[in-house]
Amino acid sequence: MPPSADAASERTRRTRRVLGAALLVATLACRREDPRIRDLTRQAEQAETAAQALRQAWADQQRRFFRAGLGTRAPDAATLVLTSEQKRFLENLVNRERDLSRRGLVREILAQDARIATLQSEANRLREGLPAPDLVGVHESHYGLALRFLRGRGLDDADARRLLARTPLLDKLAPGFEVFHFYSEGAYSTWVGQGTAALSPRELNGVEREQLREARAEAQDQTRRAHTELAELARQKRAVEAEIEAVRSEYGQLLAGHAALGAETGTQAIRLNALHYHVGLRADLEAAGIIEVPLFGPPLAGRSWRDDIFRNHLDLRTDRRLVLQASHHGLERLGRVLVVPGSLIEGEHYHLFFPPDRRTATLEVLTPERFRNAKVVLALSP
Repeated sequence: MPPSADAASERTRRTRRVLGAALLVATLACRREDPRIRDLTRQAEQAETAAQALRQAWADQQRRFFRAGLGTRAPDAATLVLTSEQKRFLENLVNRERDLSRRGLVREILAQDARIATLQSEANRLREGLPAPDLVGVHESHYGLALRFLRGRGLDDADARRLLARTPLLDKLAPGFEVFHFYSEGAYSTWVGQGTAALSPRELNGVEREQLREARAEAQDQTRRAHTELAELARQKRAVEAEIEAVRSEYGQLLAGHAALGAETGTQAIRLNALHYHVGLRADLEAAGIIEVPLFGPPLAGRSWRDDIFRNHLDLRTDRRLVLQASHHGLERLGRVLVVPGSLIEGEHYHLFFPPDRRTATLEVLTPERFRNAKVVLALSP
């Protein structure tokens, strides 16, 4: 009966697995000059190739059983082949089955069983004459198993480690792998088979490499994300610093404005609470038109009376006395001090005091509210 498309596809996949196993063996087998080791290594390769083909054939057989609806009739994993009773059942089923597709599957199952029996016989034959392998347990390494084997052959640690330094070993082993050791005349070789493990040595190391690639890609992605986040944080930091600097600048401007306002307020407060005065000789003041002194009546502000001449101030909040010096105006002694405007009355609004030498005169304010923000001219006579 011609093979189906599924069967051809399965054979292609099986061939690839066998070739993959052979490539792995080629990398691990330590080709020695000793013909015994070389022959045993080649035999181990062939035994594993047969075992791989047997495992694949049995997996294909299992799928056929389930496709035919006979999953409960599949052979046991320990025996792999049909029992006599199972074979008779399937042969009878071929004769009475009317569904051509199912009948074809049953015939494929019977043919595959014969092939599995042949592969099983071949695998068993190839394993004969090979030394018993180490069955890999949990957390065991290829190096550790090889070192233990060589110690058992009488080699000390130094010699064993020197020998292993020249021997290709697998980085990763899975529980269930079979590790073969070959030693003769100082030469050592080792070979790893799949044994009862779910993955072959090549598949396991391929998975490890893929996991490493994925881990590296994830680490690189995390690094890129971290750099992006750091750049964003740096940008936010710069933005916050700029905002803080703007607030500081605004705060500084507010402080400066407040200080200026305070100064202005202080100046204004002084102006409103101060006596603003101008001192000069009476004759000069009259000549300049700043004051007028009529023959009858109190002295008055003259035509040239103006605000900018009142440059002297007495803060009445802290002081109420004003001392006039005769020498400051080119006089030896003061004769009379005329307070202008004349609406300010001596004895009621102020007092004038002269010492005996009359070199000074002191004006004492009696009513501060009358003099606050007032402009007064003090006219001196010799």
